[in-house]
Amino acid sequence: MVNYVEAYKAGLNSAELSEKRKNEINSVFNDLNQQLSDATDGKIFISRKKLLDRSGFAAFDLFNRKYYSAITAENPLVKNSEKELAKWSQDRSGYPCKITLDSDAMYCEDKQGLEISLYELLSDPIIGETLQKLQNLPIPEKVGTEASANSISSDDTDHAGSEG
Repeated sequence: MVNYVEAYKAGLNSAELSEKRKNEINSVFNDLNQQLSDATDGKIFISRKKLLDRSGFAAFDLFNRKYYSAITAENPLVKNSEKELAKWSQDRSGYPCKITLDSDAMYCEDKQGLEISLYELLSDPIIGETLQKLQNLPIPEKVGTEASANSISSDDTDHAGSEG
């Protein structure tokens, strides 16, 4: 007879380990953002988001929308300044996770691997250029018009690559 209680207990242990791993990943991104905020006076924020895949996208098709995960950067002081840096994926249990920049994939099996991959991502010259442009966007006055992130050309900054 199958021992379902044993499977149940294994599932609980897996859930606990998964939660620890996901919290660790969140902690790495929190540390990254704290350092970037300190270095840029709060002008750079990195996050992981689900984005709408616009390849073959029909605006009226509400039922067949596809999404993917990405690492994005924005200047939180300027509305609509978000730019995609790289594709992101992670296992249901947290690790492994993968950062894809153009056609290069960086696999992260643990916290140290994630930290090294994020370091490499930030060290990339195109990513550096994108972050510099975000950081240098004019900050809108509290009253008046807001600066547009459209001054950053998507041709110059969207370097996550497209597959097919």
